[in-house]
Amino acid sequence: MIAPLLLGGVLIGAHVVALFAPLDETTWAVLHDAIFVGPTIYRKLVGHETAVSWRALAIIYIAPAAGLMVLTWPFVRLLSRRAGVGSLLRRFDSRDPDPRQLAEQQVANVVAEMAIAAGVAVPSVRVIESDAVNAVAVGLTVNDATILVTRGFIDRLDRDERQAVIAHLIGSVGNGDLEIAATIFSVFETWALVAALLETPLSARRRAFVRKFVRLAHAEMRGRADEGEARAVVDALLAGAGPDAEDFMTMIEGIEPTSALDGCFIIVVKIPLIAVLGLSTIAAREATNLFTVLVLGPWLAAMWRARRRLADATAVQLTRNPETLASAVRTLAASDVQVAGGWPVHFLFPVWVPVTDQPVSEFTGASTNIVGMRLDPEPRLRRLATLGASMAGDTHVRFASRVRAALPDWGELRAAVKWTILAILVVSLLMVVTLLAASLLLMLLWYVLRWLG
Repeated sequence: MIAPLLLGGVLIGAHVVALFAPLDETTWAVLHDAIFVGPTIYRKLVGHETAVSWRALAIIYIAPAAGLMVLTWPFVRLLSRRAGVGSLLRRFDSRDPDPRQLAEQQVANVVAEMAIAAGVAVPSVRVIESDAVNAVAVGLTVNDATILVTRGFIDRLDRDERQAVIAHLIGSVGNGDLEIAATIFSVFETWALVAALLETPLSARRRAFVRKFVRLAHAEMRGRADEGEARAVVDALLAGAGPDAEDFMTMIEGIEPTSALDGCFIIVVKIPLIAVLGLSTIAAREATNLFTVLVLGPWLAAMWRARRRLADATAVQLTRNPETLASAVRTLAASDVQVAGGWPVHFLFPVWVPVTDQPVSEFTGASTNIVGMRLDPEPRLRRLATLGASMAGDTHVRFASRVRAALPDWGELRAAVKWTILAILVVSLLMVVTLLAASLLLMLLWYVLRWLG
């Protein structure tokens, strides 16, 4: 999406330069083959010589966006560090534990006990006033972790079950899952920033947001960025946003020529710009969602489920009581676990509903497009049985069941391979369509500039 825009600018710049210093035929031939990418690829496939190599075409059409993401990602990470855990905490309306509530103080004591047993810094503890039954560890590193528990978690689970879930969260923190999650979030946030950059020519709101990001990133490079503003920007990137339809419609409705010259400008420049950029921003977001669902998602989900299983094993090691973790999993699986504001960070929770149950219209962040990051209760309980927990209604687990639970899930691997093959086909089709569309637009620009010249 970005490469055709840059090529169009290069083409216009070449014609301007040619007014003062004519360019040689080789330069025009290279520019022609890059602009007419569709015919160029066809000639290459049938064995004809072209002025541009396969490698040059790949660099021209892939490097600009890849370079943009590589350049913006460190600044996103920089602001995320400045925002700290607060960028995640602000998603939840939480408070400190009430010293007058015995159960809440017990939770704080259990967190300290499990942290000491795991050899990690004792996380802060906060309570979410919600009837949902859940808990979560948020933060960027082991040293700035915070454990949030809901009021329903405190009321519905007994002390041993709360201890087991908290041990799972502390184990996750100690195993480095927060650092992994921070990297995952930064990738999603970078995609959201690039999408916002694509929308800047059409949306005043996006331009204001990008200016704010640039200002904060520049200030943070000098160590002076405001933490509150950094949290707001990072949270906006994490939540994501759909195309700004309101600004798009306002721009279309505002197309009203005031003179003949303005009418020519609208026809030649403004309408093509709106059409190209409007469709490009929609296509860019859908391409990101497609890549997340089909390519990144299956492998990332498999990795995260493995991290959750490791956290379960760590919890059993800390508590020496696999039965209470299994009991807690059963209780959570039968309860309402959706915490307000939790969807963009849903995979940090030890138990969550399937992503397919998500109210899609309310959440547009890329993280909500990854299916399968949660552990299903039944396979999870079978794995806990291999660690010593009893299955419901049966205190004995057969040896064959233990072996099957300990082996890798080959069904998941086969599904991931199938999704990857499908993703390659779909993304290849998307690339072909994009190249053809870019070729048509750039060919039109080529002939218009030739006619004007």
